[in-house]
Amino acid sequence: MKGKRVLVTGGAGFIGSHLSKYLINEGTEVLVVDNLFVGREEFVPDGAVFKRVDICSGEIKNVIREFDSDIVIHLAAIHYIPYCNAYPEETFEVNVMGTRNLLEAVDSYTDFLFASSAAVYPPLDKPLTEDLYGPIDIYGKTKLIGEDVVRLMCKKAIIARIFNVYGPNDLNPHLIPEIIRQVKDGKRKVRLGNLTPRRDYIHVDDVCRAIIALLKHGKGGGIYNIGTGKEYSVREVVEIVSEILGEEIQIIQDKRRKRKVDRVHLVADITKIQNETGWKPKVELREGLKKLIRRKSVKHKNLLYK
Repeated sequence: MKGKRVLVTGGAGFIGSHLSKYLINEGTEVLVVDNLFVGREEFVPDGAVFKRVDICSGEIKNVIREFDSDIVIHLAAIHYIPYCNAYPEETFEVNVMGTRNLLEAVDSYTDFLFASSAAVYPPLDKPLTEDLYGPIDIYGKTKLIGEDVVRLMCKKAIIARIFNVYGPNDLNPHLIPEIIRQVKDGKRKVRLGNLTPRRDYIHVDDVCRAIIALLKHGKGGGIYNIGTGKEYSVREVVEIVSEILGEEIQIIQDKRRKRKVDRVHLVADITKIQNETGWKPKVELREGLKKLIRRKSVKHKNLLYK
């Protein structure tokens, strides 16, 4: 990938800021595009060029043409599910129409990777393979429609269905950053929502390595899961954090945080990406949580529970 020109939408956000560092280390030229709705400019790594642009605007087309990208990695989206449920029209506009707007400016020879989500899957009690779909919430539905738009407009695009990512700089109040925030505030009683769901938690570093592996070895037009193949319940995550701290943590279920619609299981079958690229996850959940607890926390954006 050395010498390639890579444009990363959402590059000032959680995954995008980490991925931009990895791309720079690969020897690429990186242009970060972000409207800073959730992302922060200070997260953009040294060596990357930053432009504050909205993917739904007409300006994005000029940016892409001027940069003359070899690769476009499309991460920008509204993805915090309570916010998506509260603002479905805005979610559709960004996740679907923004994707279409972006693709209209991409030349046919440009490699394109679309960051989709495990939310496109049905609620099944088994590892999920890439031939399945059946979203149960607004976010998942917009991502599945986004996949259709990508396949229609860019047949050789790679689609990455990413499972539950955790790590430094997550600005949305997802489960793991919310637990870490509360315990770092000195609390040993954490307020959480749904307690039974089991999720496939993957460290952001593993996600970045997976995306780069797909850019190098993935097949154009292919769909790939990015996960670990392991799932943990909310209670199990809290228990691991408790063991790391050496202190008991009590869970208080907060009705305001509970989701009306939620799935019990969400775990990836990662056979395909492993077989085709040789990638495999390296960061165990306990190790990742330990490093995260030791880091300085960042404040979440004001995306309230709805």
